[in-house]
Order: sequence, then structure tokens, then C-alpha cells
Amino acid sequence: MNKQELKLLAQKYLEGTATEEEKRLLNQWYDTTNDGWVEQVNTKIPETEDQIRLRMLNTLQQQINNKTPQGQKTSSWKRLLTWSVSAAALLLTGIFTWQLAAKKEVPKLVSVPDHKIIEIVLPDSSKVWLNAGSIFKYPKTFDQKNRTVELIEGRAYFEIKHRDKHPFIVKTKSLNVTVLGTSFDVRAYQKEGTTKVNVVTGKVGITLKNETKKPAIMLTPKQELVLSKLDHQIIRIPTKEIAVNAWCKSQLVFEQENLGNVFHVLEKKYNTKISVDNKNLLNERISITLSNQHLDTVMQILSFTKHFKYQMANDSITVIK
Repeated sequence: MNKQELKLLAQKYLEGTATEEEKRLLNQWYDTTNDGWVEQVNTKIPETEDQIRLRMLNTLQQQINNKTPQGQKTSSWKRLLTWSVSAAALLLTGIFTWQLAAKKEVPKLVSVPDHKIIEIVLPDSSKVWLNAGSIFKYPKTFDQKNRTVELIEGRAYFEIKHRDKHPFIVKTKSLNVTVLGTSFDVRAYQKEGTTKVNVVTGKVGITLKNETKKPAIMLTPKQELVLSKLDHQIIRIPTKEIAVNAWCKSQLVFEQENLGNVFHVLEKKYNTKISVDNKNLLNERISITLSNQHLDTVMQILSFTKHFKYQMANDSITVIK
């Protein structure tokens, strides 16, 4: 095996793209080298691929740092491998190293920028739409017991593939939502002070984060659950037939929503700052569906409906009651 072949093979191995035959060749070279040294690896169970990669990475890093274990000699071939794949090894981040050490995959973290809606296909072919400002974490593969994801911040609409013995769990900072297969919406923006769950089809079970052993609160279509983060009170209320997932189509749908939250959504969507002189106005509620109108048009509609005046500057709006 010449230098170029060794370089390409080692890089593919560390990146996880090597074929089974390529892995066998590199492991054969790794375990027994030209100087007769054989690495001793004491394991009671066969090593996983991640464990093998970790073992190789540790040895490579030792060689790069000129730290050869006592009693072992570093052959010219090992030095060659070190320099050949050093670029690939150095590309492995601290997160990846921790991943291997922990012997599990690092979950994917998605942070949605302002003015964007992102659609993700999950490992089980379920779909999730993430609204602007959302932070969402999910694994590359689901385990055999359940399918768990985490909505750290923001709003997400889920369409979940049904699995009888494989429940789907959405974790937020305050509650967990468990389903087998259904479509539902979770809204958990920290600034709003509430977490809301709406069901479109099927049924979901909801438990508080610190009370998972208590019976779940069941939610069905045309019902909304609201959890106040201030007093941890849960309210389950009936809702009208509304398009819960309309925002996925770039529509803004508000059903008896207070103006404070409406303004907050508009700030995110239009990248502006809305100031309100009369704070009582923020508690007034409104039901309205908005499309992709210009911000000035949206403010005209709201001001006519709720009887207020406003002034617009370049990147800010002042609302006057």
C-alpha cells in the first residue's frame, strides 16, 4: 500500500465512508505493521465501529503529539499514516471526539433564522416544519424504544408516521408531548411565557416535565392546551375549526390571541421593532388570518380592527392608542 492509497483509505475510514473491504485492509495494516509491533486491545465484547475509530483517533493524536505509549515503537509507516491523515484527523471537532468517547451519535441541532420556515424529514420519514427563531434537536437515528426530539425554542408543526410500539415524544422546557402517529402544533417561545399544544388529527398525551409519572392529559382535535410558565397552571380549552398549520404556508393565523403576541410575531417576520405606549392594548385579543402582505398593510388592518394609530420609521413602529 503506497502513500497515496494509505492517505485516501485512512481519510475515508475516519469520515465513515470506507467500504467493508477498505475497513478490513486498514484494520489489518493498523493491527500488524512492518516492524512486528501488534497493538494489544483488551475487550470482552467486539468493538463497535465508533470504538474502533476512537481507538485509531487516540493513537493518531498521540503520534501527532509525539506521545508514543511506553514500550511501543512508532514505525515509519505509522509516521506516514499520521502525516497522511493529519488533516482529516484535525478536522474532527471536539463535538465529534466527545461523540465517539460517549459511544453514541451527536444529535443534529437546527436553528432557524428570521424570516425562514424550515421543513425537515426525520429518520422515520415523519415531517416537521420549524418557524422562524426555532431551535430544534433530533437524532440521526431513533432508538428501539421511542422516537424522541426536542423543541428547545420556537414553534413546530409535526406530521408523525404511525408506529404502534414506537411512540414519538416531543420534549420542551416545560412539558412532553407523546403520540403514536398524528399531526399537531407545539408553540414554545420563551418570551411569550406560555407553551401551547394544538392537535390537528389523532390524539396526544401531555405531561409536565417534572411530573412524567402522573397520568397524561389527553388532547384531541379542536382542543388546545396552554401551560403558563409563571404559575405552571394548565388550561385545556376548546378551539374553533382553524388552520393550525397555516403558518407553514407563510400565513399568520391568530385565534383569540393577545396583541402583545401578535406584535411579537410581526417583529420576527418583518425584522422590525414595535413599541406600544398604552400597555393595556397588549392584552386585547384578536382573531385574524394574515398572508404575505406588506407590513404597512398588516398594520392598517390591525389598527382599523383594534382602533389604534401608529407611526412607522425605517425599522420600527410606534403604536398609539
